[in-house]
Amino acid sequence: MQFILWMISGYVLLFVHVWVHELGHYLVGRYVVKIPKENIRIKLTEYPPHVALKDEHGQWLKPGDEHGNYVHTYFKYDTAGKHSLIYVMGGFIFQSVSFLTVAFFIVYLLFNEPGISNFIVGGSFLFNLVYVVGDLIGSRVKRMPIGDTSAALQFAPTKTVMISS
Repeated sequence: MQFILWMISGYVLLFVHVWVHELGHYLVGRYVVKIPKENIRIKLTEYPPHVALKDEHGQWLKPGDEHGNYVHTYFKYDTAGKHSLIYVMGGFIFQSVSFLTVAFFIVYLLFNEPGISNFIVGGSFLFNLVYVVGDLIGSRVKRMPIGDTSAALQFAPTKTVMISS
């Protein structure tokens, strides 16, 4: 029975992880890049989950579209690309800070539950590891960036490695 509880907890943690990751991209897009709220949206029900941008024709675009319309639309808000690295890596940054904060301050310090705290931190680390390795392998196979890490490596390799570590 305890195994089933840990499995269900793992799936819940994964779902929350994905949502918090995408929320990081969204928050950077809204408040750093200054994309109007009607032109940016989190799409959790599409595969893969992503933050969509609305183009000038009212179409919702997802990252990695074959014609580069997502990148083109992004650069309408960040013409010099000044915030592009933080936008791409915002998911990892926000997710890592959020989960470490919850695990340490709330679960460990307030409730004194190191097992749950370790589960949250370990789950976060595992999620990041699977995401980064899958992204790098997939981008190598497809010979094009398919995720946050492979996209960021294209224009800021050193900073991307430092953020992903």
